[in-house]
Amino acid sequence: MMANDPFACFGGDGGSSSSSDDDDARTINMDEADRLRDKSNSDQPSAVTDLLHKHESSFEMFDATLASGKGLRAIVAYKQGDEIMRETAIMRIPNSQPAASREAAEQLHKNAIQRAYNSLHHESQKSFMALASCNEDGTDVARTPQGVYDTNSFRLENDPKGGLFLTIARINHSCRPNVTHFWSPRLQQKLIFAARDIDIGEELLTIYGPGQCMATKGRREYLNERFSFECNCEMCREGNANGGDERMLEIQTLQEDIALQSSSGLVSATDVEGQLASVKKCLALMKEQGLGGGAFTKSLFHHGYDICLAAGDYDGARSYLNSELTAVMDSEGVHSSKAIEIEQALKNFHDTE
Repeated sequence: MMANDPFACFGGDGGSSSSSDDDDARTINMDEADRLRDKSNSDQPSAVTDLLHKHESSFEMFDATLASGKGLRAIVAYKQGDEIMRETAIMRIPNSQPAASREAAEQLHKNAIQRAYNSLHHESQKSFMALASCNEDGTDVARTPQGVYDTNSFRLENDPKGGLFLTIARINHSCRPNVTHFWSPRLQQKLIFAARDIDIGEELLTIYGPGQCMATKGRREYLNERFSFECNCEMCREGNANGGDERMLEIQTLQEDIALQSSSGLVSATDVEGQLASVKKCLALMKEQGLGGGAFTKSLFHHGYDICLAAGDYDGARSYLNSELTAVMDSEGVHSSKAIEIEQALKNFHDTE
């Protein structure tokens, strides 16, 4: 989905030591993911079928609703932070094309998608064209490879190419998602993690956007304009009945204030109490709104670490850093470069004591 970072309003994109039971659960999921890691979707005509096979996986494809079409649901229970899947893109296309005009760039983009589509195995082409095309479906215009790619592809952080993932594209949207995604430059794969505990039979749901915390009306307008559907997820059905819209707007305001402090170098020892209060309040509101998963909170924990460090509160800094580690491991994996970096920072704390 070539939209803005869907987690921007929650503090990033993408912990403390987990228990042995949690480690065992992670190992089981990592073993399954490792088995799938080296499968190339473009080389394996049955890659989607293989990935979704009940005996080889922990989720399945099903007919979700008339509005959202097919989706994915869990056939085992997941704990928050479990890796659910990892997938190699079936198609990688440059995010921008150098050209003398916008029209020429758009034509180059279309041509690149068509060439990549033509190179796919015919079974992969069928799976590709079975995905939605939000600007073509429901119109007199026939579905095209470009329409499908532009609807379902992701921008991959700092990578110059976007990617479309056949299985991940089947994950439907919720403004209160139970899974989050992370692009691993090292693996060149998209990883999906449980944002909270997920029960057997629950649909896997991610977030398509918007890039700010908005009230229900704003979120629905964005999703309708970008993806041509009116969101009827749990959060949108609630609206402001329990103060949800007000919480989302307050989270957005706090996030903007915290980001301003961070980007302008205003983190200092002069207002430690007030700045930490903003971080704690934002974390509490996000948890109350059902957005307390690692992908949504890791940058807030890092900001708390920066505040404490600037104030010379090393115990507080260590505590926030441990919380950030948990959030990063839950949303990027235990072996991610960020997790390793934080673990080293914690070791440096211990070494200097």
